[in-house]
This record gives sequence, C-alpha cells and structure tokens, in this order.
Amino acid sequence: MTQQTGRRRLGAGGRVLAVVVAALLAGTGCVASGQQPGQATGAVADALAEAGSAGETARLAVELLDQGRITGPVADTTLLDQLHTLDDADFALTTLVPPDAASSDHRTAGLEAVGDVSDAVVAARAWVAARSGGDVAGAQDVPASAEELLSDLATALDTTDAALAEAGGP
Repeated sequence: MTQQTGRRRLGAGGRVLAVVVAALLAGTGCVASGQQPGQATGAVADALAEAGSAGETARLAVELLDQGRITGPVADTTLLDQLHTLDDADFALTTLVPPDAASSDHRTAGLEAVGDVSDAVVAARAWVAARSGGDVAGAQDVPASAEELLSDLATALDTTDAALAEAGGP
C-alpha cells in the first residue's frame, strides 16, 4: 500500500465519520432555532406531557408506599427515575429557542410547571427517606404526611395541565 492509497482510505473514512457525526447532531435537536412556531409549541407540549407523566408516577409511588404496597427503596428508585424524566423535560425546554413571543410564553410557563413538579418529587423523596428511617435532620420542607405531599403533587400537576392546555397539548 502506498502512502497515497492510505490517504485515500483515510479520506473516505473521514467522510463517513463526518456524515455519521452530522446525522447524530441532526438527531439530537441541535437546530432548535430553525423551528417554526407550531413546532416549538409542540416541543413545549411534549416536555409538559413528560413532566405530567412523571408527576403522576410519583403520585402513584407515594400512594402505594403510604398503603404499604411497595417498600421505601422501590418508591425512592421510582421517584429518582421520575427526576431523571423531569430533568430531560427541563433540558428540552431550557435548550429550546422559541421563534416567536407566543412560543416563548409557552416555554416560560412550561419551565415553571416542570420546576413545580420537580420540587414536589424532591419533597416526595425526602418524605420517603424520613418514612424509611433515613436521617433527614438537615432537610427543609419534608412533608409531614402523605396527604400533604399528595396535595402538593396535585397542585403541581394542575399547573402542568394548565400549561399543557395553553401549549395546545391534550
């Protein structure tokens, strides 16, 4: 193999790598600024739907733990998974570049709603830890009961539902 043949192979491999990287970047939504108003609002609605689902799953985990139908570690793992989902929803909204004022307003309401659900799920994890005998002496705002926690989750979910309805979601 000559040096020139090796360069041609490397050049072809480099082109393949460039195509693969471009395809990956296109699939990650790195071009949010090119969205049309309806697409941006749809992205907000998708993130809010994910946040609502995470909040409902957290509500169910709290209810089941309160009823003694699941253990503390199962509830905690479930809540942690929901925080990851909420983090993804927050990231989707944070990185969205709205193309118009209406989309920007929907995005702002969405960020607030996702934050409210996240706060309620974090409080749920603290409640689960306290209920399971964990040391939460330094923790602030640990709900005293499942009822209080479920009320906070319901309020956060109502905010999410309202923001989702405004964004044109189901």
